[in-house]
Amino acid sequence: MAFKSPEALLLGAFLLGVAALVAYLLGEAGRRRLLQALDPAFAPRPKSLPLPYLLAPLLLLLAAGRPEAPVPWRENLTQAVVVLDTSHSMAADDEAPSRLEKAKALVRAFLKGLDPSVKVGLVSFGPQAVLVLAPSTDRKALLEALAGLKPGGVSPLGQGLQQARRILRPEGPERDLPEARPPAAILLLSDGAANAGKDPLEAAAELAQARLPVFVRPLGDPRGAVSRIGEGLYFVPTDPGTLLRLAQATGGGVLQEDFRPLYQALKPHYVWKASPKELTQALVVGGFLLLSLGAYAGLAREGRWP
Repeated sequence: MAFKSPEALLLGAFLLGVAALVAYLLGEAGRRRLLQALDPAFAPRPKSLPLPYLLAPLLLLLAAGRPEAPVPWRENLTQAVVVLDTSHSMAADDEAPSRLEKAKALVRAFLKGLDPSVKVGLVSFGPQAVLVLAPSTDRKALLEALAGLKPGGVSPLGQGLQQARRILRPEGPERDLPEARPPAAILLLSDGAANAGKDPLEAAAELAQARLPVFVRPLGDPRGAVSRIGEGLYFVPTDPGTLLRLAQATGGGVLQEDFRPLYQALKPHYVWKASPKELTQALVVGGFLLLSLGAYAGLAREGRWP
């Protein structure tokens, strides 16, 4: 155990010692005066303080020093990254109200059924691949980041997949250790119409080597669609074939509204870890609980406070 404020602990110990000495001297002086006034046979016997009253000041004294101690806890190492297409084609309205808004609704449905201890990150691509949110269990932050995404620009699908790989399988000397390869998967929501950057199938080969399955949810009419985007009408293509090959090459799958295959790939993988935790709050609560216990015991036994 270490103390973040040892000077407060020393000061508290000094003050507690002084208070105990003063209380003892005052008690002895009062007892001597009482013995002088009463017949010794009728003098009350000295009583010791109940144990809770002795322990409570010690806990509060320790709390003054703001102690820290390593506390073991279980962490789920399983991670997922949602890779979301935010290119210009995702503004097409062949998915109501648009491809992008449909993708956002699917992400929300995926999160609703996912184990809350699984860390989830968010990568968008269009006009460039961006890490929007690193994997975490903070679903509120993820939903807020998701809501802020807008369509625009080209579609560098390969770069988006590479960004997800770097997050889930970071490079380093520990990359081949079992702890560096916990269960992980990628959820890709796109129309598949990549038109910039690295070939998505080359990125898929790297993902397969890293044991990162890609589960895809194709968006848009497989034949393409004429959609109103802004002030004009445009033919907006899709490429579900590329998405299917991505899933097959990485050992993933093609999803519709059912995310159970992805949930199965994201089974919890717990490990024990120890991290320093401040115990101040627990000690303060424990000290006041002991004071309450001592007061209750005094009332129950003698009908009075000590």
